[in-house]
Amino acid sequence: MPIVRSNLHLNCELDILFLRQQDPGDLISQGGDIDNRIKVLLDALRVPSPEEASKIEVPEGLTHCLMESDTLVSRLNVDTDRLLCPTTARPDEVHLIVNVTIKVLRVTNYNLCLI
Repeated sequence: MPIVRSNLHLNCELDILFLRQQDPGDLISQGGDIDNRIKVLLDALRVPSPEEASKIEVPEGLTHCLMESDTLVSRLNVDTDRLLCPTTARPDEVHLIVNVTIKVLRVTNYNLCLI
């Protein structure tokens, strides 16, 4: 069950603080480049496609996710910085802080509470 969905006339803006263990400016050599990493994050925030859902074990009951599709992201801002903690055994480990702003595109009785 997605929170941001087209039948409610909603979209969202994402502000992401991407904290990583690499040195400043070292975006490509460790763990993949930044745009591919962000694409993986966007895929994790949306409802899986039927092909993807058939490959994963879905828990019983209703599962919530942020958005119906990554096409509902109207703005994406990514800031990268250094993760200030002791180096872990996994150099590709990152910490993300994601701020989501939900926008109402057209006011209806169903989305009035989000204004």
